[in-house]
Amino acid sequence: MKEVALITLHGMGAFKQGYEEDLQEKLAKRMGDAWHKVSFQVVDYYSLTHNNQEQLWKKIKSEPNNDIDWHGLRQWFLYSFSDAASLEHSAHRDINLYLDTQYAIRDCLMTALNELGNDPTKPVVIVAQSLGCQVISNYLWDAGHDKYFFSLEKNPSFNSYTENEKAFLKLHSLRNLVTTGCNIPLFNGGFAQRKCFDANHLHEFKWDNYYDADDVLGWPLRQLDDSYHIVHDHAINAGKLLTSWNPASHGGYWSDNDVIKPLANSLIQLL
Repeated sequence: MKEVALITLHGMGAFKQGYEEDLQEKLAKRMGDAWHKVSFQVVDYYSLTHNNQEQLWKKIKSEPNNDIDWHGLRQWFLYSFSDAASLEHSAHRDINLYLDTQYAIRDCLMTALNELGNDPTKPVVIVAQSLGCQVISNYLWDAGHDKYFFSLEKNPSFNSYTENEKAFLKLHSLRNLVTTGCNIPLFNGGFAQRKCFDANHLHEFKWDNYYDADDVLGWPLRQLDDSYHIVHDHAINAGKLLTSWNPASHGGYWSDNDVIKPLANSLIQLL
């Protein structure tokens, strides 16, 4: 039986199967036998948009009258930023994509709850990268306000869960949120009021946010609003020799010891 759940959410851009392998391998090595008590779950929300992006890209390239260069860069922008725009737009227009993203989180949490012996009080740790930080922030906001997946109007099936399942799905046992390369300010920077989700009901909760000075997609968060006082911002030098000094550091957090070491320590303490 597992004793703590670790849920991961990937970032924007073309989803690569096994994105979590560096994180998993380094944590397992550092934690030793204790790792076997961790229910490790991987949220995949990119597959919800990937086929649509692929079809659009192929249509654009196959049109002989289109004159476009920098295909690789264009494709990266299309796949990366349409992820973010589509998920946010879906919440206000066609909620199916937005709900499907929350269902993906639900599936991982339900699997974890089963591995935890159906004990909803066992601790949960979440690690989110880039766009995944906004995705889990939205999930936590909705959980606290009974919106979307948690709304009986938009999702009547939520009433079919047991009280223990509802508590776990609402992440009442969330102990540590770890965000890396977080770009939440790109989503709410234009608002006069930028409110964080309510963490008052979370017991011994800690939010660690890691960013690299060279990562233009990764930001500190405490200055967003007084409600973000719960965030502990950590400036680190993520990445390797060729990436740690430039924007490519955005992809280097999950293999960096400045993230791995405190995360492993947090899991061990919870065990």
